[in-house]
Amino acid sequence: MSVDRITGSARAAVDRRAAAGVVGGSDDWPPAVVVAHVADVDEQVWTPRIEVMVAAFDAGRPAPGFDWWEPDGEATYARYRDISLDDAAARLMSTRIAMLTRLRELSPEQWAGARAQHATFGDMDLEALVLATLGHDEEHRGSLVMG
Repeated sequence: MSVDRITGSARAAVDRRAAAGVVGGSDDWPPAVVVAHVADVDEQVWTPRIEVMVAAFDAGRPAPGFDWWEPDGEATYARYRDISLDDAAARLMSTRIAMLTRLRELSPEQWAGARAQHATFGDMDLEALVLATLGHDEEHRGSLVMG
């Protein structure tokens, strides 16, 4: 549902930009770049952190510590400036399905026990990580709605 909300907002933003005569990039990322960025964060931040949290729990190690990190904005724009919205949406759907599939594979013990210490969010379990994922989605969806 979150993917549908982001891609729907991106499509509406494309329509608004076209109606306003905005062609190509601007000071802000085009909608397709925003959607591709969310996919990158799934792939480079959220899913790897799930793996680290679960591995630490399974091995009986202390909860890992995480800092706030996102892919570089300029590199993201350079990588995706020519991506179509359909391709960006397909990429996001793919990364989100992979993350959800991994979460579904976890045992109840892993769900209950895997934790991390985050510099911004504090003590996190997997549910908190999922909520942070959805919060990140909504932050970027908001930029599409307001932009």
